Amino acid sequence: MRGRFRLPLVVVAVALLGLIVLLATLQYRWVGQVSSAERDRMRASLATRASEFAQDFDRELTRAFLLFQAEGAASNDELASRLAVRHDRWQATARFPRLVKDIYVVSRDPGEDLRLQRFNPASRALETAEWPSSMSDWREQFGTPVSARPGDDLLVTRMASPVWERVPALVLPMMMVVVTNRAGEANVRFAPQFSFMVIALDSEYMAKELLPALATQHFRGTGDGFDYQLAVVNLRRGGEVYASTPSLKATADTKADAQADFFRVRAQDFGTVAAEIRRFTTFTTTVGRGSVTARQAEGQFEMRTTAPLSIILQKETAAEQSAVSAGAAFGAAARRLAGGSAPRWRLLVKHPSGSLETAVNAVRRRNLIVSTSILVVLGASVGLLVLSTRRAQELARQRMEFVAAVSHELRTPLAVIRSAGDNLADGVVHDEERIRTYGDLVRNEGRRLTEMVEQILEFAGIESGQRGFALGPVGLAPLLREVAAQSATLLGGHLDVEFDLPESLPPVLGDEPALRRLIQNLVGNAIKYGAGAGWIGVRARHVAREVEITIADRGIGIPEAEQKHIFEPFYRAPEVIAAQIQGAGLGLSLVRRIVRAHAGRIAVHSVPGRGSEFVVTLPAAAEPPLGRQVEAPSRAPMARETDART
Repeated sequence: MRGRFRLPLVVVAVALLGLIVLLATLQYRWVGQVSSAERDRMRASLATRASEFAQDFDRELTRAFLLFQAEGAASNDELASRLAVRHDRWQATARFPRLVKDIYVVSRDPGEDLRLQRFNPASRALETAEWPSSMSDWREQFGTPVSARPGDDLLVTRMASPVWERVPALVLPMMMVVVTNRAGEANVRFAPQFSFMVIALDSEYMAKELLPALATQHFRGTGDGFDYQLAVVNLRRGGEVYASTPSLKATADTKADAQADFFRVRAQDFGTVAAEIRRFTTFTTTVGRGSVTARQAEGQFEMRTTAPLSIILQKETAAEQSAVSAGAAFGAAARRLAGGSAPRWRLLVKHPSGSLETAVNAVRRRNLIVSTSILVVLGASVGLLVLSTRRAQELARQRMEFVAAVSHELRTPLAVIRSAGDNLADGVVHDEERIRTYGDLVRNEGRRLTEMVEQILEFAGIESGQRGFALGPVGLAPLLREVAAQSATLLGGHLDVEFDLPESLPPVLGDEPALRRLIQNLVGNAIKYGAGAGWIGVRARHVAREVEITIADRGIGIPEAEQKHIFEPFYRAPEVIAAQIQGAGLGLSLVRRIVRAHAGRIAVHSVPGRGSEFVVTLPAAAEPPLGRQVEAPSRAPMARETDART
């Protein structure tokens, strides 16, 4: 019977497979947890980068808003001088100096219309200018004359938001504050109207240089291995201001992995930015000590104070406009504040795959595939180890059976030869006929021993790879007739051989000794398992570019379950062992190896109780040169074949 798995091997295999399943389950959970953590990390990182992008942009606006703050001056020359200092400082210190395109001053004298002046950096002077078309719709937003609110020492005027994104521009109010100092008394006077400074921004520069520079800074080489897609959309008017890729089409409602609103003056950054620019501009005037008085005379608001003066700008919302209050207050530290403005643009950040969720899921699937593949390979390794162990056990069993069978096969003829020799040597046999019978017996048993030794040597040579084959044209018809005739002779003529060999049968490309061994084994196999029927069929035919040889018998047949094992070395079916049919289990294994060495095929068709047919297909001799050397086939065991190439 065939070997079975030993219990310890089965237990180890099951335990290893169970461990692999456990590892697969844990790996699935771990990969899911790692992916979730990575998704959260990437989202947080992306949100931080988007926020920093918006902060950097707004910081430049806030810097410009604070840097160009200037109190009103008594003359245009004085105001132009102040603007020149601020303009030079902006050009020298700003990260994006080309952001500021033009500087305008809007003022209104009592009883007159609004007047627009443009600062000329070349002449460093204020020049009267025509209203640009982009600002024509905003003229009425510059406010009305100042009105005093008695009792609270406040001056109030109407004005628009500090950020005009349609122009685009920043709008800065300017107060006329006149401080005089007479005999230790400080007089602070406010002009009866506000003037405004308009910082026109370069929209083309922002779209083509500033925004791409910030995008490169914050979203290229992020460490995530991705180049994110960015779009900047207008929150008020809709439409894209900037897109990192032409294929990206976005609106304010487009779903993104991260977003941040910007294009505003950030009041929360005033302290930081003011500290940076305090070196070149001031926000307060210390006017000595005394009491505070206020009066309105000749169209001016006068106030006296002896404490450090704080000018406070505070935005208040009313009727969708901004009210800017100017007042006097006491404080140890001077300050100028503004309420900031609402954001006008929105930054949208998307992953190239469509969304961050999709990208993380793709990475998760890839990790699962890789880890699962590793576990599958590990499981396959366990399976191969089990199969190898089983094969080794089976091979060891077969070799032990082979040794036993060979020992038996050798012992029987040797015992017969020795017994016959003893009888002849001791003079027990004197009759010439009996002596001839003894001689035939010794010859037959010697031939049997020779055949067995040759089988073993042939198998060993092929298994070791040292047996080569010299291929050349070999005529099969004569070879088949010769081998069959020899077999019939050995049986004393008690064998009926039915030949079907066409005269047009072409030669095959093969090694004649090897093919002789192949035919001898198949014919011997048919005789051995023919159940004494005394008949074998030998047929051959030419099919396409091949020659098909069929050796048939009418013997015991081969069960279906055993057909896949009969070509294995040392294998003998249980029925054969039970019938005490002699053999070592090498004949069909040698046949299979010889067929493979000749690039052929072998198939078996058998029905138990009705006989068997072995069909060998070999290539016909045509173009291959004579005497070509072919290595022996590999040692891989060969299973039964049913009309399939080996």
